[in-house]
Amino acid sequence: MAPSPAADRRHTKDTDIESRNANERSIIGHTTDRKIATKLRRVRRQIADWLTPQRCDVCQQVHSETLVCNDCYPSLPFQAGCCDRCGQSYAATETYCGRCIESPPYFDRCFSAFRYESPISDQIQHLKYGDCPSLARKLAQLMVRELVANNITKPQLLVPVPMHHQRLHTRGFNQAALLCRHLANELKIEHQLGLVRKTRSTAPQVDLTLMQRKSNLRGAFTVTRPTVNSDIAIIDDVLTTGSTANEIAKLLKRNGANDVQVWTLAHTL
Repeated sequence: MAPSPAADRRHTKDTDIESRNANERSIIGHTTDRKIATKLRRVRRQIADWLTPQRCDVCQQVHSETLVCNDCYPSLPFQAGCCDRCGQSYAATETYCGRCIESPPYFDRCFSAFRYESPISDQIQHLKYGDCPSLARKLAQLMVRELVANNITKPQLLVPVPMHHQRLHTRGFNQAALLCRHLANELKIEHQLGLVRKTRSTAPQVDLTLMQRKSNLRGAFTVTRPTVNSDIAIIDDVLTTGSTANEIAKLLKRNGANDVQVWTLAHTL
């Protein structure tokens, strides 16, 4: 006896569901395999780091556990002679640059420890694109050294620039969150990784103009709780135009933040 049309439809539907489930299991399995492989690769690198003597990133001589030895430290590209508000280096003796006098950003101060030049830029690239999250602790130590040396006022709270979940899934970690956590531990300051969230994926900022950057980021972030009377520092690895930090600072101020600083490892300008 031939099956009825209804039975055929049920069979086809069941087959489609099973095929879809099998495909999902395959995707999950591949994703899990990638995560396991990534973790194993990082563990092997950490073991190698433990067994290999620490060398200065500049002179390559064996020394203590810091990234740069004391002899080479003065040769690093420090960010000096810059605007106290936006952190941009400029050839003037005034506290604020002309752009910040005419149109100040939402954040109150900016501190970048270094210019985005070698060897700092090389290490940042290695951290982000070389799959080396363990490097964040040593880079954070460089930031702490300069924050203390420059008598930068400690805030009540550290908040990293968030990463959209799609990009976070691809990279496996948020370098700003790693720096934030290590800075908080070193400086004994509270930190909240989830206070600011990126709810919309945006195009890369690298090739955009200043106006395009501002438009690209509009509405991309959200603050998850009030920040009334809080003194906050936004943490990131690199600052360029400050558009991202400014958008986040605007939201924090609208949610009640009293004072917002920006701390970055390096500044490109």
